[in-house]
Amino acid sequence: MEKVPVGAFLCSQDKIIMDVTLKYKMDKREMIRSVKNYLSQFGEIDKRVIQAIFSVDRCHFVPKTLINQTYEDKALPIESGQTISQPSTVARMLSLLNLKKGDKVLEVGTGSGWNAALIAYLVGKGGKVRTLEIHENLIESAKEKFEKLKIKNIICKKENFRKIKTKFDKIIFTAGIAKEEEKIIIDFAKKHLKDNGILVCPYQSGPLMIIKNEKGKFKIEYTEEQYAFVPLILRKDEEWQI
Repeated sequence: MEKVPVGAFLCSQDKIIMDVTLKYKMDKREMIRSVKNYLSQFGEIDKRVIQAIFSVDRCHFVPKTLINQTYEDKALPIESGQTISQPSTVARMLSLLNLKKGDKVLEVGTGSGWNAALIAYLVGKGGKVRTLEIHENLIESAKEKFEKLKIKNIICKKENFRKIKTKFDKIIFTAGIAKEEEKIIIDFAKKHLKDNGILVCPYQSGPLMIIKNEKGKFKIEYTEEQYAFVPLILRKDEEWQI
């Protein structure tokens, strides 16, 4: 049998690695390009949001069985009937939140944990993220990811958001409400948004609702574009185990 020169083997292996790395970079760049194109229709692009999406890699939060779809600009299913949202939608919601360094943020609906990780990146070490989830398997999975990625400014727990007493700079819901549940969110914003605070909440099918606390005066806005989200599960207090 003819011997394969060692140099030829290494060269072949290097080519495989280079091909995989190149595809990875191209796919990720294509996703970023898609996100930028989507955001451009709404005005100036928040470069910090783009940097966060580039830096906090979605691959850590996508199920292994769907890893080849990591950088597609679409929602993907995860456990417990939930999804990891479409990158362009995530970018739009984070842009509307106008996150600042040092912000204290409440997220309702941890899901895969990617959105919370992006927020943690944007608010920096001086900021804090409190993310709530009702599915215990998703909580444990998210905690493992945060620990692996050494993200230390996130608290993830099972908790009824309506029992919270703290106020926040920013609040984001990652599951959609029905039209008749709108008042619950508006009342929640009035109790828990700090001055100049912003809340962003989607409908199951419809626009994003943005609530702003402008020195005690609450302003409600809606996006023109429409989205589809898994439903926010509103349970009775006695059904929660905190």
